[in-house]
Amino acid sequence: MIFGMSMLRRAARDPHRIPSRRLLQACFALVCALAGSAVSAAQPWPARPVRLVVPFVAGGGADVAARMIALKLQERLGQPIVVENKAGGNTLIGVQEILRAPADGYTLLWSIDQTFVLNPALYQKLSYDPRKDFTPVALAVTAPNAVVARSQPKDPASVADLVERGRLRQGELNIGASAIVSQILLEMFNNAAGIHANRVPFKGSAEVAQALMAGSVDAAFDGIAPYVPFAKSGRARILAVSSARRFSGLPDVPTLDELGFKGIDMSVWFGIVGPAGLPADVVQRLSDAVEWAVRQPDVVDKLLVFGFEPAARTDPQALKARIDTDLERYAPIVRKLGFKLD
Repeated sequence: MIFGMSMLRRAARDPHRIPSRRLLQACFALVCALAGSAVSAAQPWPARPVRLVVPFVAGGGADVAARMIALKLQERLGQPIVVENKAGGNTLIGVQEILRAPADGYTLLWSIDQTFVLNPALYQKLSYDPRKDFTPVALAVTAPNAVVARSQPKDPASVADLVERGRLRQGELNIGASAIVSQILLEMFNNAAGIHANRVPFKGSAEVAQALMAGSVDAAFDGIAPYVPFAKSGRARILAVSSARRFSGLPDVPTLDELGFKGIDMSVWFGIVGPAGLPADVVQRLSDAVEWAVRQPDVVDKLLVFGFEPAARTDPQALKARIDTDLERYAPIVRKLGFKLD
């Protein structure tokens, strides 16, 4: 642009050095192109579609929640939010997409606490730093674990009943759990209750629920969603939830903290992050959009079906604080349990 303008200025000073018509046309085209680029660069974010990398298989609860919120973000931001499933490696495959992406707000990651607070404790060598390699954008939804038992006369009718049975049958009480967070919750519960309930491992929540309803385990520590149909039909009881506050989808179910197990908050949480160095204005706009999206009544209703609810606070500071707190809480327990993934 400077070159083109200088050519025109020289021509004005010396009429005998007027450039050829073709050269003038070329200069004019260059000036227009550069001006157009400057306008394009100045366009506010987002000026084109945004990728939301989801490090889980399509169709699961985490993916469904991401897609619900992505649709609302699209409505709010005025650009398509393209969900891309990059499952595998305990979210590590999806994380690589973010580590390689430019910090321009057009590639984001929807991920679970596994990425930020469990993987650092489970892997001796990790390809990223959970505090330095991401920009926290929004804490979106949480999902408490639940303590669940069958509703047969021989089964525990309350958490107090479960603890009493554990004291009378030290080493014989069997609890089904699959996810690592559920296993950590059981360890915390054992410590708080002064009992030693056995963890019976399963590959997933569906297997835990089947074992519970078959009477193969005394209780389950697991996500809520698989057990709501059993509770509604009277075949199971949801005795407590592990969140800091009651789950809004089950307002009559107490928290473990209310029942005397102070400080237990083992909710699974999902949030959105970008690459390190994401511009502050992009973070603010996206964070505000997530806050709006998760408060919409149709989104809230659908989230509750899957055992999720909007986070009490969704701002970037809330996500950063949750990462910092859970890194300190979970790492010692993971080491004590001897869990390793490499």
